[in-house]
Formats: sequence, C-alpha cells, structure tokens
Amino acid sequence: MKRLLLCLVLLNSFLWAGAHKVVSTRVVQGVGEGTTRSEAITEALVDALGQLQGVRLSKTAFSKDQLIETDTSSKSAYLYSSKIKKITHGKVNSYKVVEVMEIEPHHYKAIVEVTKRTTRYKYRDAGHNPHNRRTLAVLPFEYKPTYSLHGITIDGRELSRRLTQSIINKITQTRKFTILDRQNSKYYEFEKSFLLSPGTDPVELARIGKRLGADYFIIGQILDFGTDKKEGNYLLGPDETTEEAYATIAYRVLYVPRQQIKWSDTIDIAFEVPPTKRAESLTVKVGDKIAQVLVDQIMFNIYPPRIVRSSGKNIILNMGGNTLHPGDRFEIYALGKKIYDPYTKESLGREEIKIGELEITKVLPKFSYAKVIEGKAKKGAIIRPAASNHNENQNVGKDSMFEEMFHK
Repeated sequence: MKRLLLCLVLLNSFLWAGAHKVVSTRVVQGVGEGTTRSEAITEALVDALGQLQGVRLSKTAFSKDQLIETDTSSKSAYLYSSKIKKITHGKVNSYKVVEVMEIEPHHYKAIVEVTKRTTRYKYRDAGHNPHNRRTLAVLPFEYKPTYSLHGITIDGRELSRRLTQSIINKITQTRKFTILDRQNSKYYEFEKSFLLSPGTDPVELARIGKRLGADYFIIGQILDFGTDKKEGNYLLGPDETTEEAYATIAYRVLYVPRQQIKWSDTIDIAFEVPPTKRAESLTVKVGDKIAQVLVDQIMFNIYPPRIVRSSGKNIILNMGGNTLHPGDRFEIYALGKKIYDPYTKESLGREEIKIGELEITKVLPKFSYAKVIEGKAKKGAIIRPAASNHNENQNVGKDSMFEEMFHK
C-alpha cells in the first residue's frame, strides 16, 4: 500500500510538471454614435478595440472592408466574421452587437462587445520551486599549468575541472541551494535551436525563457599543491619519514547583483597521499578531498545542520547526501539570543551553547540519523564539527556573518 501511494505521488508530480496551454478571454464594451446604424456600430467597434492592448486601428479599416453587417431582426445576434480577424491580425476573435437605438431621427447609438482570446504557454517546474532557494553557481577555479604530487605530474586544468565538479556535486546534494550550470551552455543552445525549429509543438516553446540568474558565485584559485616530507619522531622512529599532501586554496563568495564580495578566505588543507600512482586517479581523489573541506566550511557556516526530530537518544538531521558520513562526530549547540555589533549595529549571529555531542549512524539522500553520545539534544539545535579551540560550555558563532549574508 505504501509503495502504491508513493507511485501515485510521483505520478502526480510528473503530470503537473512540464508545459501547458493557458487560454484567457477578455470582453470589452464599446459605445459609438452615427447617422446610420452601421456607422454607429463601426464607431462602437473602434471604441472597444481601442481599449484592448495590442489592437490599434481606425474606423477607415472597417469601411474599406465593408465589415459592418447589421441584422435588424435581432439586435443581440453574434456577428462572427473572418474580416475582423483579418483586420486585427487575429487579435480579436468576434464581436457582438448588444444594442442599437435611434436617439433621434438620423442619429443612432450602438453598444457592442468585442471578445479577445489570448493563448499563452506556461511551464511548470518539476519538483520543488527553484525560486524557494538562493541560486548559486560555481565557476571553474583558476590553476597553474601543472602540479607535482608524489613524483607524479598532474594537469592543472584537469585538477580544476575535477575540483569544480566535486564542489558542485557536494553542494547540490545538500539541497539548500538552486545550483546553476555555467559550463555547458552549448548543450542548452542546442536544445534551444531544436525547440525553435519547424515542427516543434508550440507548447514546448514555454521551456524557453526560464533561465535563472545567480544570486551568488563561488570562485577560487588553486594557489599551491604538493607534498611535504615529515622527519621521524619517537613514535615512528628516527629514521622513518612520511609524506603528507597539502593544498592551499583561495576562494570567494560573490553577491552577483551588487558585484560584492560577501566572503573571502584562504584555506590550507593537509591530507594523506592517496595510495595510487596514476595521475587520473590522483586527480579524482585529491579533487574530492579538497572539495569536501571547502564545502564543509561553507555549508556548516551558512546552513549548519539542524535537529528536526529528537526522541530520546535518537535524532534526525535535515542534511544528507555526501556531506555527512556514518561515524562522524559533531557537537550540539542550542541557539541563544542574538548579538549585535555596537558600532555597525549589524547582527553578529546568535550565542551558541553547547549541550551535547552526537554520532552519525545513517545517511540518506535528504536527511540523516544520529545518536546522542554525550549530553542531550533538542529540536532546532544545530551541530558543528567537533573542535577543541573554544570554551566547552558556550560559543559565539565566529562565522555568523555567513548567516547574515544569506538569511537577511
């Protein structure tokens, strides 16, 4: 039964998605006077058509085509004519004489109704409304021609491509932004040309003109990348040395409408050298590792995971995908009062009071399960990576400007 219900929900979402035709009808009334019935009706038609947006003509157009045909036996008879469509270029479908009265000898007054039907095509987005989330685009990171890691030469362009794609993958899976593609325009242009080609259903044209502009750009540079040798110590032995990979990445979050730098940082990342000798495999593994550190920093400061359900020691977090992993441990913080800068009057964020710790037990595409291993948890609390450089009892979010820049 549950499976059937799920299928019906999915089917309903697909049925409502896509392009569809919308027909709207507008009826306007015009009044005119003349020395004859036909002249009064003509004046009334000109008056009515003048009220319709996109329809402009004079009464001479009617007289030249001898459009007006009166029917003395029925004042309210419909006068459908292909001539009126021709004269108005199809913008008016029909007119109707409501009333014609003789005010005095050789002086008539006519009232007519003109009907204009407009057909337009709308496209309904599949799934969630993309306008409910901030839009973000990740641009290719700048790079050096080559890098050397463990004696293997890595192509800088390929490393940048892999890093950029990995960042896109990880941010997309958080489901907190509408991610825009800025690297595959040729495919969109191909589809646009196809939709504009002869033989395409007019309804499909509604797909054109739905592109979104970006609220934010993430741009960056791969400043340095390589390996360091570490000398032995009393644990490894005086003659033992190890190699550790490192990367230095500079990145910025730009607010596109104002060309404003909202956040800028340079991060140093150290990690074990991946056990592979193939340049392609190294590029993939290293790109993923760098992207994970960068996305964690961005996401945990902009949208730190929140506890959406708590039952005893078992809790559910509103983040899934590949941002969290089973076995990861985090600290739980209850949010306190807002704090303001006394000089700029801007919000510095909210006081964060540590109330416990948790461990991730299961990760799904949209949310994750965890268990409390110390202290307590409550609905609405946030989690942050475990750290030892702050007071155990309370912490004021040092990167709360992220919250301000995205949540105003």
